[in-house]
Amino acid sequence: MAIEILNDGASLRIVNKGSVILVNKLQIKSIETIRTDTVRLDIGDGALKNIYIKFADVTTPAGLTDAGQLRDAINAMLKANGEGLATAELQQIGNASLVSILGVLGEIKNILSNLKCCGNCQETRIDESDPLSIYYGVAAAGSATNQAVWSIRRETKTKENDIVIVEWADGNELFDNIWDERRNLAYASTVVR
Repeated sequence: MAIEILNDGASLRIVNKGSVILVNKLQIKSIETIRTDTVRLDIGDGALKNIYIKFADVTTPAGLTDAGQLRDAINAMLKANGEGLATAELQQIGNASLVSILGVLGEIKNILSNLKCCGNCQETRIDESDPLSIYYGVAAAGSATNQAVWSIRRETKTKENDIVIVEWADGNELFDNIWDERRNLAYASTVVR
């Protein structure tokens, strides 16, 4: 048999007869030499959650003389990314990373919801109180005017030649403005997408 053990960054890739096992490095609780010819990777949760590797079957990493060196080589692969064996501290780091990822996903969700109103929008506000400017507010039906859920367009008519200039709050059509603040927002005629 030819078994290859490869470092894939956050995981170990164990290839045996074309079959591939990926083991997340954070799952490995301990690495031990069993008898004199076998290395055991303990990934927790009882006896059935161990991976046994016979030293004589390993072709990669090459140049090793015994199971102890194989154990040390695997341990070095675990520490190559500064991770090492699974610990409570590493679990906390992993959890913090997941919380950070969750926050970013929440921001992405918010951005995506601001990109479109998903067919549930209508022009719900029109302000014609200024004789030269008309403000159009678009948001989901029932949206509060003091929430940042509005796409606001301003049409300004010039006095000199009756040209109408169309501008968007923040220079885009995103649903991230407050209708009550429409007169104080920055407008641009170029829509940035």
